[in-house]
Amino acid sequence: MSLLIEGIKSEGSSPTKHAAMYYKTEPFVSGIGNYSHTNNWEIQKAIEIICNKGFSVDLIDRSNNNWRPNKKYDLFLGLGVGNTGDKFARYAKASKAEKRVLLAMGPQPDISNERTIGRYEMFNQRTGQNAPPMRTVTRVLGPVFDEIIDHTDYIVCIGEEGTESYNSFLQYKKPILTFYPGVSDKVTYNTNWLDSRNKDHFLCFAGNGLICKGVDLVVEAFMNQSKKFLHICGPMEPAFLKQYGKMINDSKNIYYHGFIEPGGNKFNKIASLCAYTVFHSASESCCTSVATTMKAGLVPIVNSWTGILIEDGFNGINIPDTGDIISHIKEKTDYASNMDDKTYENLVLNNNKRSKVFSQEGFSDSYEKAINKILDNRI
Repeated sequence: MSLLIEGIKSEGSSPTKHAAMYYKTEPFVSGIGNYSHTNNWEIQKAIEIICNKGFSVDLIDRSNNNWRPNKKYDLFLGLGVGNTGDKFARYAKASKAEKRVLLAMGPQPDISNERTIGRYEMFNQRTGQNAPPMRTVTRVLGPVFDEIIDHTDYIVCIGEEGTESYNSFLQYKKPILTFYPGVSDKVTYNTNWLDSRNKDHFLCFAGNGLICKGVDLVVEAFMNQSKKFLHICGPMEPAFLKQYGKMINDSKNIYYHGFIEPGGNKFNKIASLCAYTVFHSASESCCTSVATTMKAGLVPIVNSWTGILIEDGFNGINIPDTGDIISHIKEKTDYASNMDDKTYENLVLNNNKRSKVFSQEGFSDSYEKAINKILDNRI
């Protein structure tokens, strides 16, 4: 893995400005591969957009612990809300850039941590386990994140204005811009699926950390349900396996499919059967896995911290974020299962219009608009 790639520029160009991006060099070293991680494509496209504005870009890998630039930059962009963000303030200062941009790929870290740890405490109390929390932040909390903000001129969030993640940064009184995730173009909606889908089948499509993403709560809500069927996709988590592995194995209505590639044959087979995507995350900026299923035409049944704005009854169904969550999931999925065909069809059509922004085109357009506003001081 290269720790630094210097001088990335548009073909045939003679850049007059310099930008530094602190993220990861993987997509330029190993390529995008099978698109299992959307941000590999997003990094390449983001740098292309910046290069097209007359910049030469130096890309610093997040594992680079000793970046010491020998020139002054016009623009600095970097990760800052996850653990690798502990170098943001140092690198932003070292860049001497006039404009310093915090790339927020998650909510404010103290808030995100509190919610994630709370979700694991809920799991442990309910099951008697001592599951170690996944996807927590340890190195950019409290005063460390305050220093990051002190070296930030603009915050650029993945997701949408008005979501919980976006709102978690309002306290800092910094300009906040947003962009949409670049869901793979392999993921498409097949109009024939409206006829093949069964309103009793639900998909929970998740990434790492099944417990912090609420998959355990969804399983509890579907356990011993004779009519409703749940399909789970995502990498297994040890504590989740210990608690639910045998139960799912013995269940007649819950199926675990493991990790599957978005837009692949198995994904399409499940997407042609399931009518809904159900999710109850502890803390997300914009849940790309849910956005992916929405792009495939599944109607979302989600909570507000999933990070996607849902107009209840128009393009999806909202699950409350407090109270007896398992009961809330049962209630909302029962309603969805018994929905009449016309109401469901309207939800699908409205969702399809809404989810067009979750695409490579949507990413490119929203990211370029954010960069333009920063460069033109239009905030």
